[in-house]
Amino acid sequence: MEIVPYRELEHNDEFMILMELAFWSPLSPTRFEKLMNLDLRLRNGPVGFCAVEDGRFIAFVGVMDIPTRTINGNEEMVGGIYDVATNPAFTKKGVCKALMERAHQYFEEKKYPFSFLFTNRTIIAYPLYLKMDYAEVEKFHRFPLAYKVLRKDKAEKKLGTKLKPEKIYEIYHKFVKGKTGFVGRQKDFVNLFTQWKSFDAKKSIQEKNGYALLLEMRGTIKIRELINLDDQTYEKLLDQVESLAPAGVVDRLVNDERLLGIYKTRGYSIQKGDHLTFMAKKLGNIEFEEAYGDNFHLGGLDLF
Repeated sequence: MEIVPYRELEHNDEFMILMELAFWSPLSPTRFEKLMNLDLRLRNGPVGFCAVEDGRFIAFVGVMDIPTRTINGNEEMVGGIYDVATNPAFTKKGVCKALMERAHQYFEEKKYPFSFLFTNRTIIAYPLYLKMDYAEVEKFHRFPLAYKVLRKDKAEKKLGTKLKPEKIYEIYHKFVKGKTGFVGRQKDFVNLFTQWKSFDAKKSIQEKNGYALLLEMRGTIKIRELINLDDQTYEKLLDQVESLAPAGVVDRLVNDERLLGIYKTRGYSIQKGDHLTFMAKKLGNIEFEEAYGDNFHLGGLDLF
């Protein structure tokens, strides 16, 4: 078996079916290349490491170079692991472990203090991550899920809102002022996450002091990011969000205490505890709490 950086892979056609087998979500190499060039977390790195055996592309571990803000206000680059996938015909042969070790080697060469990943406790890779010294970040679990079931004959039509990416970045930048963690997004992140299909721009809403980036699934509106600079805008946007959804509204990651309080007053149910988890592996001498303190920010669009 040979381990090759994705950018040096000669034949990448099997990447599409590998993503389908692992995540039920095929991604063509052509489409992936476009996203690689848009995303600053991927643009200047190897993108990932691939296992090749007898000319076949059999496994992949993605790597990102991610900016974070530390407790002292400085930018600190960290490693991100994403899309860990092995062809089912080649499992239980140590392939994933070898690729993970190569990814950690890359991060250590860059002198990154941490490797981060998101996973689900129910998947087969979770025990492997524990064995490789990843630990759950407890701060992530303080962000609850909020949901509200709606029973309407039909949803109202969306008003003619057109997203203004520059204004959204400005609102986001003000919102994360003084916070640590995943706050260093690229200025064109609205376009980037639109291309990643993280939300639906046609369903999303923008106001003067806030915005709601939304995705509709089976009659339910999923709030991918809801950020506002005042409570009045929160209420106004939630009125519009609820009008768009006949079945219900779900916000998987509520990272603002003000918003959580508004959800409660509007009759939302609050769910604490999730199979989804955020894990960190220490690569340097600093602890997570020392780096980021108690004001760590992570939004739904920051999951990778």
